[in-house]
Amino acid sequence: MVSIYPPEAKAVLLLLTSEEELAEKVISHFEKILGPVEFKTPWHIFNHTPYYEEELGPNLKRCLISFKNIFEPEKLPELKNASRKLESKLAMGQQRTINIDPGYVDLFKFLLASGKAGGQKVALAKDVYAYTLLRFEKGIWQPFEWTYPDFKETTYHPVLLQARESLKKELARTTSRSKSPAH
Repeated sequence: MVSIYPPEAKAVLLLLTSEEELAEKVISHFEKILGPVEFKTPWHIFNHTPYYEEELGPNLKRCLISFKNIFEPEKLPELKNASRKLESKLAMGQQRTINIDPGYVDLFKFLLASGKAGGQKVALAKDVYAYTLLRFEKGIWQPFEWTYPDFKETTYHPVLLQARESLKKELARTTSRSKSPAH
């Protein structure tokens, strides 16, 4: 049976670093894979956990980037592996300078790919897990009990809503084109 729900999504990158200038290298790299950036949030101070400070240093900031083109969710493991390679390339010796978490927004949810297993995560490939952070319900993004604190807050919700709305419009255009008679 074929699903009536579209599988397409919008790709998203979540960047965490103390070196904001690295974002341009990340964007340049991923635009070759995903196409042009559609939305980018401002940088937000990341002080919800000290987990990444030992590796990435103090004064961490996070931003979210979404891409214009339609993304096929089954390619998320490839995107996670591409982010790992770029993190290694941008590292100073063995020390990462940036954490890049790819994910996607579809009509129902926002999720990230993670390299760490967990009770709420689903294995997609070797060392790649899907981690749903938000679900879209009653017109707003709703967190889960395990959702990162800065996503429980509404900091990134507006850009995720923009990405979702952009996806809806693109899917509507695609559907109307496929239904129009040939000339």
